[in-house]
Amino acid sequence: MTNQDRRVNLVSLAARPAACGARQKTTPTQTDFYVQDEVLAQLREDVMERRVERGVRWLEENRTMLRRINPEHRNTAPLLGCICQWVSVSDPAVEAARALLTSVPRPARGQLSFDGYMHVRLAEGILNLVDGNAETAAAHFDFIISVEGEPLNQELPALAHFWRAQAECKRGNWDSALAHASRAREITLAIGYPNSAAMMQALEGSLHMHKGRLSRAVELLREADGVLQQTDDFMWLGNIQSAYGNVALEEGRYEMAVEHFRKAVGYYRACNPRHTNLPESLANLAHSQRLIAVGITRSIDTHAERRRRSAVCDSAGPSHPGTRQDVEQLRGEALSNLTDAIEVCGFLADSRDLALARIELGFLLVDCGHFDRAALAANEAFELSCKIEDHGAMARARLLQSRIESAQYEEGIGDLPARHAQRAHDFAKDALTYAMQTEDRRLLASAYLCQGLIFCNDFFNNAESAGECCRQAGQFLSPGNRNQLWDEHQTLAKRLARSGSIDSRLREWSQGLVGGKTFQQMTEEFAELVIPSVWEREERNISRVVAKLSISPKKVRRILSRAGLKAVSD
Repeated sequence: MTNQDRRVNLVSLAARPAACGARQKTTPTQTDFYVQDEVLAQLREDVMERRVERGVRWLEENRTMLRRINPEHRNTAPLLGCICQWVSVSDPAVEAARALLTSVPRPARGQLSFDGYMHVRLAEGILNLVDGNAETAAAHFDFIISVEGEPLNQELPALAHFWRAQAECKRGNWDSALAHASRAREITLAIGYPNSAAMMQALEGSLHMHKGRLSRAVELLREADGVLQQTDDFMWLGNIQSAYGNVALEEGRYEMAVEHFRKAVGYYRACNPRHTNLPESLANLAHSQRLIAVGITRSIDTHAERRRRSAVCDSAGPSHPGTRQDVEQLRGEALSNLTDAIEVCGFLADSRDLALARIELGFLLVDCGHFDRAALAANEAFELSCKIEDHGAMARARLLQSRIESAQYEEGIGDLPARHAQRAHDFAKDALTYAMQTEDRRLLASAYLCQGLIFCNDFFNNAESAGECCRQAGQFLSPGNRNQLWDEHQTLAKRLARSGSIDSRLREWSQGLVGGKTFQQMTEEFAELVIPSVWEREERNISRVVAKLSISPKKVRRILSRAGLKAVSD
């Protein structure tokens, strides 16, 4: 044991007169125990150096003594601020922080030092965030940030910016969250704490991922990972792996996503078997496994169709990368992971993650053809999402409901196919409305594609509206990433090509029916019609398209990218 460890494990709560000089009250709840200066200093160092196990161990060893602490002592409020930094990794930290905060009544807070009062406000914000009150939490963090230029321990504004970023994440405000995370890292590096700065950089990386800046995200995450590997901060190591997994999903690398999400799950379980981040990673792991199964199923069906057309005998061997047994195994693993996620959500009483797990379960059930069970999962997810007013989860639940109705329409299930088609449309419309209240690019693309595919079905047969959805979705797709959304975009584009929408649109324009569009908008739409066709005829060679149409390569690439045709050879 080092000398530092000995100092932390010495008597850290002393029976001395209160150092603030206030006359002691004689109420039964008042005590004379307080945290010594050197112990408080060590606990603050543990927070900033991300020595998680030691910080949490001290808390667990002193839980009984903390119940008898003197709330008026000058070290009590800073101690409260320290303890709150562990709420994401320790259930006892949440309990201890609540008890300490309650022991410092509001009338007494006016007697606290400037730093002490800021620690109390920081604790209030963090506990509000734990309770799901992101807006109330943000007000506390903003108060601390507003006095950033005053004589103040710089750990406080750094932590306030960091937690403010997490509050913005809860609300889906990625730009604002990124600004706060960046400022938190800047302050933390300036005061000499690279480990905490790496934690904040990991958050930045995750936010760049949400914004679609994948290269920058990976760069930040890799640097942060290298620093945090020297710590026992398993939660943030898990967060980094989870972000890597989301990048892999964006790029369509589903096997790689499975590996990263499995590592994330391992880190979270090492931190806490029922960690709050565990359900989301389990659901993302199941999502990745389901997408691999979908890809294998599509490949098997395509191969079977080719064999039927060419009358190739079985001895030719399969050209697809998997079998039906592989599909069943992946679906079974996905179901197991979702079951675990739902169980942990029940323990944590986490409505948002429970809703997301139910939604993923619903999509898995649709893949298996269990529409009634999928509908139950979707309805429950939507109700949970409405209770917490989470627009992202509400949109996803509606997308699932639309998918269920579309599948039943396409398979001719029931006596009222028109009812399924109309309900699919209505759910998709709702999903887009909710998605537009978020900054989630993938969700917006999914909503537009869902609506576009419905407009293409035999019931609606509305090629113009479908084409508009296809164009809108293309704006939210990352160029060059052949993922699930790219596949859906390609499917929609092919259906539009078969529908004759081009001819109808040109005919309307020739009759002066411009639909309120400007000439510039019509020119852009015409380019989107012509360039992909010329590109196909010119053997997918951009240079030849440029020469043939006397147009800039930049515009050709932009139009092809928007059409989901970025994978080209020059």
